[in-house]
Amino acid sequence: MKYKEYQPGDHLKKYIDAYWLLETDSIYRPVSRRFFVDCTTEILINMGTSTPYVNSVIPLSPGNVYIGGTITRPNEVFSVPNSCFVGIRFKPGGISVFYNLPYNELVDRVVEFHDRQLISVIDLDEQLPERLDKFFYSRIKDNHSTGVRIAGMIANFREITSVDWIAKNYNLSTRTLERIFNRSIGIPPKELIKIMRFVNVRKRIIQQGNTSESLLQIAYDAGYYDHAHLTREFKKYSGLNPSEIKKWTVQPNHISLNL
Repeated sequence: MKYKEYQPGDHLKKYIDAYWLLETDSIYRPVSRRFFVDCTTEILINMGTSTPYVNSVIPLSPGNVYIGGTITRPNEVFSVPNSCFVGIRFKPGGISVFYNLPYNELVDRVVEFHDRQLISVIDLDEQLPERLDKFFYSRIKDNHSTGVRIAGMIANFREITSVDWIAKNYNLSTRTLERIFNRSIGIPPKELIKIMRFVNVRKRIIQQGNTSESLLQIAYDAGYYDHAHLTREFKKYSGLNPSEIKKWTVQPNHISLNL
């Protein structure tokens, strides 16, 4: 399996996490790979000759473009030989700056996405990242940027656990905040807070190595009521118990790496 990841230009980094290219050859062994909830959104372009499946039921056919909306539950992708995918991974809410779509209807879905202009810039050469930069820079719309800023704040500051605090900090009513999230991300701010807490805890459990830090201490530090509360949410967003997560540390988190 060959995988390359490219950083977008500085002017796009607050919206786009990465561009990526993934290829498998004819002798690649088919395998099912798990990916976890993290609130990113992806556009996938199948440039190969094979058809991988998401959750064993959603085909990603050759020559087509797909969008994977914000996910709130773990998924699996069954990867196959002769795959070639180009992808764009957006930060939480980042895609809404470029496309006006019903993001609440895309939650937990992977659907075909018709964008002929995007297809026209896809070619597997060294200039692909530069062409993608130019393409997305030309499509920036400011009408959804508030949702991106708030989502970024939630992702970067672990102590944020209150929707009321966020609304007050941005001088918004909670109802307006809900509308902003529905329009730009597709899930309510409370759900994003829970997911980003899971993402941070997952990273902490992986990074702790062989230290004696207990899951109970991690749970309290992250704002969970107790060990059981952490375990319930961990299972919801990863499909695993916290104690099982370390065996997945070498596995990628994003759909872009799981094909």
